[in-house]
Amino acid sequence: METNMTIIDHLYALTIAVIVPVTGYITFNKLVRRAAAGDAIDLEQLYNSTIATQWALFAVLMIGWDVADRHWADLGFSLAVDYRLLLGLALTVVAIVFMVQQLRRLGSADAEAMQGLRGQLGKLEFIFPRTESELSRFTAVSITAGIAEETIWRGFMIWYLSQLMPVWAAAVVSTVGFGLAHAYQGASNVPKVILVGAAFTLLYLLTGSLWLPMVLHAVFDIVQGRAAFGIIRSAAPAAESPSP
Repeated sequence: METNMTIIDHLYALTIAVIVPVTGYITFNKLVRRAAAGDAIDLEQLYNSTIATQWALFAVLMIGWDVADRHWADLGFSLAVDYRLLLGLALTVVAIVFMVQQLRRLGSADAEAMQGLRGQLGKLEFIFPRTESELSRFTAVSITAGIAEETIWRGFMIWYLSQLMPVWAAAVVSTVGFGLAHAYQGASNVPKVILVGAAFTLLYLLTGSLWLPMVLHAVFDIVQGRAAFGIIRSAAPAAESPSP
């Protein structure tokens, strides 16, 4: 494994672990205040901005990695077909089937249950899609996150941290950092994000490849978006109808 880090690596890690999460937290909370004040939030513009930012960070990493002439396998871009990959594939398929089944069950929930689920979205409700067009863009965000965030947090950050500590410790620190980077979603959601990130990390360590974590991450986000879309649209009539 490559062991020679440069100042660029340190700056990139600082950007990912500190600068992007802090600026994201500040920006998101401004949006929360705007939404609470009744301002209309252009979700498609928000989604497009998120997509552009993540692809830009991804591109910088890929270009820097190539310029440094490092092995792509060290970043997680490898695919050795062995029992570990087959086991990882089986686990991924099981997880996806479970998520899809949960999404289908959601479609049969009654209005009262939907209203309760809508309440659980809390301050995050405004970032979820309400129209088919917004849902399409949210799906693009999900696919982008699956590719970019896995490459950054599982590929680069574990590689970077493993130059400073054992791989298992690097995996733990990267997973916790991934959760904290989503602190804008609220403190109560951070442990959930860490657990989800831990699943992606274990899949990456098991297979030695980013491909399956990318797929699982993207599907998880897509299902989450579609679930919220269904909840909001189903609960909206009862919640937003005027009082007699």
